[in-house]
Amino acid sequence: MQEYQFQLLALKWVVDILEQQGLDRHRLLAAADISPSLLRQTSGLISQLKVAKLMTAADRASQQPLASARCGLSMPLRKQGVLAIAVQSMPNLEAMIQMLKAFLNAQSSGTDLDLVKEGDLVRAEFSLRFADQLSCDSMHRAMLCNLFKTFQTLFGESWRATEVWLMHSFSHTKELSQLLNCPVKDNKAINAIVFEQRWAHVTGAQVYPAEALRKQSSETLQRLEDLDDLIYQILPPLIYDGNTSIEHVAELFGVHVRVLQKRLKAKGTSYSTLLEDARKTMAVDLLVDSQLSIADISLQLGFKEPAIFIRSFKKWFKQTPLQWRKSAQGY
Repeated sequence: MQEYQFQLLALKWVVDILEQQGLDRHRLLAAADISPSLLRQTSGLISQLKVAKLMTAADRASQQPLASARCGLSMPLRKQGVLAIAVQSMPNLEAMIQMLKAFLNAQSSGTDLDLVKEGDLVRAEFSLRFADQLSCDSMHRAMLCNLFKTFQTLFGESWRATEVWLMHSFSHTKELSQLLNCPVKDNKAINAIVFEQRWAHVTGAQVYPAEALRKQSSETLQRLEDLDDLIYQILPPLIYDGNTSIEHVAELFGVHVRVLQKRLKAKGTSYSTLLEDARKTMAVDLLVDSQLSIADISLQLGFKEPAIFIRSFKKWFKQTPLQWRKSAQGY
């Protein structure tokens, strides 16, 4: 069974936000079987199922089961400067959705996000792949509200959702509607955010004009300590886009290639190492969570031909991609 993970840094944010709502962190952690010592770690992963239990415990401890939704709205977008950099090169909303999916999975794996067009409206449909293992209603509300906040941040005050859909029955849709300033409907076929299709044609450059992006990127680069992590976060959408040259990344940050290389060297790594690590992670995810052929995965990861991908994969994991997929699926 695939084990989906959540970043410990993001868990710390979640617990801090829930405590700010007046909830007892120790009781919540105990209910979710999470050791408080994990919150002292600056990196690492924890099972998504435990985070889902934490969200459920938070809603049960609240007078109204909206603690998870408020937490989602308050969660900071991880590396907002990185998000701006990645979004700026996106040609339309569909590409932005795929980029956001990569970002969401970097923070909490097992997240599905798709764009569906229907008449004059579009839906950003959202689900968690581990939801069949546990009641994840609270987790869904938290993640959906975080996505709602992300759209607001990306598109500005002029963006409005037409409706928010919840798969599960929820007795406090009126209160959640007031929180989001948007109609909320429960017992739908999917969790989704519905809005006007005119947003489907917005480009990343319109969301983040080039001059503002260069200034923001340069400032982000100067103040950010974990530059290697920042670059690692933007690589998945760049890999899918087929534009992974160091020159392109340096241009996105508004700095010279040598400056970028020097900063990475000071962190004990290099751009080629980060790119290889990103491809490793994406290769494993695609082998486990998709039905794509080895040739298609090779193409998505930017390899010129499948044979090169297979050789690289054997060097990384001492197995061919097909052997690894069969082993992971229990064949």
